[in-house]
Amino acid sequence: MAVMDTARDKVNSYKEITLKLFIQTVFSRLKRIIIFGGCSLVLIVFCILPYWINSKQNPITQVPIPHGSRDNFLEVTSSGLVFFLIPWGILLFLLPYIFYRYYSKRYIFFGLSLTLLTVLGTGGTTPIPLKMLGETAFNILTLDRFTLWASIISLPIAGEFVYRLAEGDLKKALQQRFGTVYTRIISGIFAGAFLSFALFTISLGYFRPFQPPKINMLPIVNFLNQDQHDKWRFLPLGFGDQMAFLSTKTKAMTVDGNYHSARRLPELTSRAVERLENSKFRGMEGIGSLQQFLTVPEKYNLKYVFSNDKFYDPILYFCGWHRLTQLENGIMVWEKLNVQPLPKVLPKEEAALPLRLMWGIIPLLTVLIAFMLNIQMIWLQALKIKVLPRPDFFKFGVLYSGYPRKIMVISKLWTFFLIGVTLWGVYKLYIYTADQISPENVVRAYYNDLDFKRFEKAHSLIVPDEDYPLSQYLLEISVSDGIINSYGKMDAIKLDVPYETKNTAIVKAKTKWITPLEIITKEYTHRVKKLKGKWFIVPEKKDPDIPPDQFFSENITKYYNHGRRRVTTQQTHHEDVLKQPVLEILSAKLIEYNGEYMVIGEIQNIDNVPADVVINASLYNNSDEKLASYNAKYVTKHKLMPKEVTPYRINFENVAWLDSESVKPETFNPDEYTPLDVAETPTDFEIQSAGNVAIKDLYNGVAISNLFFKGDTIQGKLFNYGLEEVTVPELLVSYYDENKELLYIDHEFIREGVRIQRSQRFTYQLKDLSKLKSLHSSLENCFVNGLRNKEIARSEITARIDGHEKKELQAIAGKGYSYIKIEVNNYIGNPQ
Repeated sequence: MAVMDTARDKVNSYKEITLKLFIQTVFSRLKRIIIFGGCSLVLIVFCILPYWINSKQNPITQVPIPHGSRDNFLEVTSSGLVFFLIPWGILLFLLPYIFYRYYSKRYIFFGLSLTLLTVLGTGGTTPIPLKMLGETAFNILTLDRFTLWASIISLPIAGEFVYRLAEGDLKKALQQRFGTVYTRIISGIFAGAFLSFALFTISLGYFRPFQPPKINMLPIVNFLNQDQHDKWRFLPLGFGDQMAFLSTKTKAMTVDGNYHSARRLPELTSRAVERLENSKFRGMEGIGSLQQFLTVPEKYNLKYVFSNDKFYDPILYFCGWHRLTQLENGIMVWEKLNVQPLPKVLPKEEAALPLRLMWGIIPLLTVLIAFMLNIQMIWLQALKIKVLPRPDFFKFGVLYSGYPRKIMVISKLWTFFLIGVTLWGVYKLYIYTADQISPENVVRAYYNDLDFKRFEKAHSLIVPDEDYPLSQYLLEISVSDGIINSYGKMDAIKLDVPYETKNTAIVKAKTKWITPLEIITKEYTHRVKKLKGKWFIVPEKKDPDIPPDQFFSENITKYYNHGRRRVTTQQTHHEDVLKQPVLEILSAKLIEYNGEYMVIGEIQNIDNVPADVVINASLYNNSDEKLASYNAKYVTKHKLMPKEVTPYRINFENVAWLDSESVKPETFNPDEYTPLDVAETPTDFEIQSAGNVAIKDLYNGVAISNLFFKGDTIQGKLFNYGLEEVTVPELLVSYYDENKELLYIDHEFIREGVRIQRSQRFTYQLKDLSKLKSLHSSLENCFVNGLRNKEIARSEITARIDGHEKKELQAIAGKGYSYIKIEVNNYIGNPQ
C-alpha cells in the first residue's frame, strides 16, 4: 500500500496508476523495501530463535491430530458452524462490498490476502487448501486461524460500510430510491441481525457446552499435597481445559498435557489424541492409548486417577484400579497399588540460560514496544504536550460521494442467496429432525433422547397412556443397568421400515453403541402408530422378573485398613506396614494363537486376607534377551478373596501405529489393540506377581446356573444372590485339554447388568483352538512379591493337594479342547 501511495503522488488519481508506473515505483524504493524487509526478517528470526533451536534438538514427532477446521463443512455441518459461520458472522452478508473495496488499486494486496485467507479457511470443503498447503502442513495446521484472520482484515471495511449506511452516501442513495422508511427498516434489520448473531455466539456454549462444569480444584490440590501423594504422577479424566489449571496449582506431575508438540512418549505421539483426559472422543486411538497407561502404570509412576466422567470407570476397574475415595467436589479418586514413587532425581534437559531468557523476555517485550508505539500519538494528543503534524495518511482519505449501484444490486442478490440457503438448510434440518412426522423420525428421535439422557422428552414420543405415566417410565429406566445403559454412547443408527400402513408401521433400528470396553451392535424392532397426525412408539412389555421375597439379609465379612495410625508427615512406621498377601502361581504357559504370543496360567491367593493382584510377564529368547514385557489387563480377576483362584492371560501389546507404514483402522474398536511384533521366537518367559491387601471391589455374589451347550455356543443364566447390583459382569472362560491342562483363557463382557436377587441370560460363542500351539510350560522363573514362587508358597502351605480343583470342570467336545471352566468377574458401578 505504501508503494501505491507513492505512485499516486505522481498521477492525479489511483485509476491512472499503471503496472509500469507501479514497477518503476518499486525499483525507486527498492533500497528502503529491502532494508525494511531485512530488518523485519531479522527481528522475527531473533524472536523465535529459541524455539527453532529447541525444535531442531527435539524434533516434533506427534502425528497429526484431527481438527474440525479440516472437515468438509457441507458434510459435517457442526464444524462449518463453529469454524466458518461463527467467525464470519454478519460479515458474510457484506462480502461483496468487502471484496469490492479491497480490490481497488490502493488495497489490491489486502484483497489478494483476504482471498487467500478465505479460501484456506474453507478447510476440506474444497481441495484447494490441501493442494496449496501440502498434506503435511494441512494435517498440522488448524485452518480456523485463516478464517479468523480473514474476518479481522474485513473489520475496517465493515466499519466503513456501517458508516456509509448510518450517515454516508449509502443512506442517501437508499433514501432517494426507496424512501426513509425502507432505509430505517434495512438499518434496523442489519443492527438486529448483528446483535442476534452476537448473542447466539455468546450463548452457544450455554446450550451446547464445550467444556465440563467448573471444578473446585482445592480438594484435589489438598489430596495431592497430603501424605506425600505428590511423589507419584496423576491423571485427570473428564476435566477439559481445566486440567491445565490443576497443574498450575500443584507440584505433582501428570502424564497428560496440553502442549502436543512437547510430547515424547510414543503412546501419545503415535496416536492422534489431543489429550488423555478426553480420550473417549477420539475413539480407538484415545481409548487404546489410555488403556496402555492404565495397564502398565508403574512404567510412568502413575498411581492416582481423578475421574470426572463415569464413562472411564469400567476401564479403570478391569485394568486393576480401585476406588479410593470421592472428594467433596464430586471427583472420584482411583488408585493403583504396587506402583513405585518417582525417583528423587528426574532426568531433565535444560536449555541454555541465554535461550531461556530470550524466550521469556523478547516475545513479551515486542508486544509492549508495539503497544507503546501505537498509543504514542493518542497519548501525546491527550496530554497536549506539543502540536503534532498532520499524519500523511490523511492525504489519502476516501470521499464517499456516491455508492456504486452495481454493488448495491450485487449485495442485494447475495443477501437473497444467503437467506435462501439458510431457509433451505432450516427446512432440510426440520425434515430430518422433526420428531413425529414419520415412523423413521420418531424412532431416531427416541434413541437420540435416550443417548443424551433426555428421558422426559423420550417418554413424550411413546403412545399416551394413563396407565404408563412418566413416573413409571423413569422408574423402569432407573432400574435398567448394564454397559449400554450406563456407559454406552450411540455411534450410528440405521432404520428400516419393512411394514407401513396409513396409521401403523414396524421400524427396525440397527444401532451401534460405543462403550469403554467394546463395540456393541444391537437391533431393535418397534411398532409405531399414528395418532392425530403424529407418530408414536408403542411401548414394549418389560420382563416381569420379581424376586420371591421383599426383604433380604446377608452375613458378610468386611475389611478395613487404617493406614497410618500416627498423625505424622514422616515415613509410615514399620508396624503400620501390612504384610503383602502370599500368592501362588499354580500354572504358567507360553502359547501362540492367531500369530500372537501369550502367557496364560492360574494364580491363587493362599493368604487369609484379600489381595490386589498385579501380574507381569516378560518374554526372552535363547540368549536371555528380553523381547517384551506387559501386565495382565482384562483377562483376570485383579481382586482375590482368601484362597480364591483366578486364571490370567497376558497379551503383549505394542504402541499402536508406531511404524509409519502401518495402516490405521477407519472405524473405532475399543477392544482392538496392536500386538507386539516379536522379531525372534521367544523360548522362555518370566512372571513377576505381587499382592497387596485389598479391602474394596470384592463382591462375588453372582452365580452361574442353567448352563446349556448348544453347538458352538453356551447359554446360561447369571443369578445375583447378593446385595449389590452388578453393572458389568465379565465371563472368564478357561479351556482345558483331555488331561485337564490349561490351554487358553477367553473373556466376554455381558451387555446387561444383574440386579439384586434377579437373573440375567447370557450366550457365549466358544473358541476354535485347533491351531493353538503350546510353546513352553514352566514355573521355574515365576516370582511372587520378589521371591521364588515355590519357596514363598511352601512357607505358607506346606503340603498342597493337587488336582482337586479340576474335578468340577465341564466336559465338552470342543475344537481343540475337552473341558472348560466359567468364572464371573463383577464390576459394580454404584457400590452401596
